[in-house]
Amino acid sequence: MDFMDFVQLNVAVLAAAFIGTFLIDYFANVLSFENRFISALVTALLLMVVIAGTLLLTGDEVSAPPLLMAGALMFVVAFAGNVLSFGSRFMNALVTAIIFMIPFTMGLYLILGPSAG
Repeated sequence: MDFMDFVQLNVAVLAAAFIGTFLIDYFANVLSFENRFISALVTALLLMVVIAGTLLLTGDEVSAPPLLMAGALMFVVAFAGNVLSFGSRFMNALVTAIIFMIPFTMGLYLILGPSAG
């Protein structure tokens, strides 16, 4: 399966990830917008709480290494979004969500895409 077919088949998952990332980062910016580092840290922590809470609610096991990797990725992405557009909470969250979609989509494709179909 090529990349574009993968994206078209998984548009709902990708859209949900984009919206979720935007909302998490926007909320973190509302809580801690004075400092780029703290804002990115709060975004990463919120993402980890959301992932862990979702796993607990669905009865799945919460494993620390993937949770920490997701938090680290989100911190880097949120910090990059903060550096690129720190003037507006909305634009900051939008840029963070756009940047997040690159490794998220590529990671999903590498894990699921070639074997699907």
